[in-house]
Amino acid sequence: MLTPRFELTQTADEVTVTVHAPYANIKDTEVYVEDYDFRFYSAPYYLRLNLPGKIVENDSSSGSYDAEKGDFTLRFSKVNKGEEFQNLDMITTLLAPPKKRIPAVPTIEVISNPVVSLAEEKNDELQSNEVKCDSEEATVDGADKDGDEWFVPQNLNQENIQSSIQPSTYGFGGKVSRALASFESGWTGEIIDLPAPDATPPIERACLRQKHELEQFSEEHYMADLIQEEYIRPYIDFKAEWESLKSTEITLTDIEKDLLKELPNKEYLLDSKEVEKVSFGLVDILFASCYNHRTTMGENTVESGWTINKLSSTLCWFQEFNNLEEVVTACVRRSLCYPLYRNWELSVKVFDDVKIVLTLGKKFVVKRLCEIHELFNNSYEPRYILNQLYIKDYLIWLQQTPFSLIESLSASLSTIHPNKVEMGLDLVELEAAAFSVRDEDLVIENAIHEMVDEVDNLALNEKNDEKLRRGSSSSSDSSDTDSDTESDSSSSSSTSTEESLDSDDTSEVE
Repeated sequence: MLTPRFELTQTADEVTVTVHAPYANIKDTEVYVEDYDFRFYSAPYYLRLNLPGKIVENDSSSGSYDAEKGDFTLRFSKVNKGEEFQNLDMITTLLAPPKKRIPAVPTIEVISNPVVSLAEEKNDELQSNEVKCDSEEATVDGADKDGDEWFVPQNLNQENIQSSIQPSTYGFGGKVSRALASFESGWTGEIIDLPAPDATPPIERACLRQKHELEQFSEEHYMADLIQEEYIRPYIDFKAEWESLKSTEITLTDIEKDLLKELPNKEYLLDSKEVEKVSFGLVDILFASCYNHRTTMGENTVESGWTINKLSSTLCWFQEFNNLEEVVTACVRRSLCYPLYRNWELSVKVFDDVKIVLTLGKKFVVKRLCEIHELFNNSYEPRYILNQLYIKDYLIWLQQTPFSLIESLSASLSTIHPNKVEMGLDLVELEAAAFSVRDEDLVIENAIHEMVDEVDNLALNEKNDEKLRRGSSSSSDSSDTDSDTESDSSSSSSTSTEESLDSDDTSEVE
């Protein structure tokens, strides 16, 4: 049988169940409702929901079928009018079978006889005193016999024995061990930096991670992104979808619904300390997701899976955090060591994004994790392993957690402010050096510009002087030419005059 895609909405008095079953046989459709139990059957589909409140089928109930969309719309009345049903969007939780209510059985307390108890206590005290005296005598005798007065009892440390016997754990809540033993290290090394995850205890992973970050941190890259701010500024100023989104506007897509309905429903038995560690890991993963969203401007690329995997200490080092300050420091440090854009202001902006995402509630957090799940499944590297170890369990666990947990986590994050000194990367000194070099370069650049301007001015003056010299020489040549022309013209005129006179005299003689 197939589990159809479904959606639940509610008003103060009614609950509407929309079931998407395009290939259903309408004639064989059956619907059953009783208190918290809702069942839908129409071959080849079967759906059973465990509702958070009681509903009833009465005269006001109705049902319809949209042949074009293939949707059944079923409306039922609430038993308690005005009751608010919680977690109607948590699909995996709704698909869980109803829990069996075991009636409380009165326990029987055995009260011992005070007289008998007192006698037993006296007897035990006498026996312990006898054993103590015997042991002291044996020690003294042994020292006198062997001549060793420096005898010290040697007791093995039971905690060290247990830690050496127990295998290293990882995964959601630290409940997985030896899951990667059958995989080759070169293959798993494409997705995790932790060497020998099945042999490295959790207490050593933080030191190894920090050492690796120091080796990978590039001072030149950080200073370049600091000085060339024009390349980073568009990502800092980018308006992410959650900055203008309201919690009432959040809806799950069909792809997200299909993923959630296929998840197995499991119950996690976590103590308070384990819940804290799981919550810290969630913040770590969300930071990596928000960084990817901002630096790709909301359009995932082929490197998105790598970015989220690499920036998360939980996914890349299987680390478990002890407090939120440690989480934030690790997130910011890794964002300054590995990705393409390494800028302090950008990292702080991503941290603000994480706080906004948490304020929108666990439904939006589930959407972010669904996106990560899809990226890891479609990754060329074997990142689907991280879905099996972490992301799937986070998706199931989040749907079961109360809203108060996410709210408290968001409130705790609002009190944390990352500091450059705490990063341990000498960021303050690097920024001072970068700005001083920039100022020196500006001075040198200005001096060079001034020298170039002076050279240009000199060249321009020389050109002007050359033009003046050429102009004066050409004017003198033209004056000489004019005088020669005038003399030639005067001589020619006198010659013509003389010729005319001669002609007159000749005519008279004749």
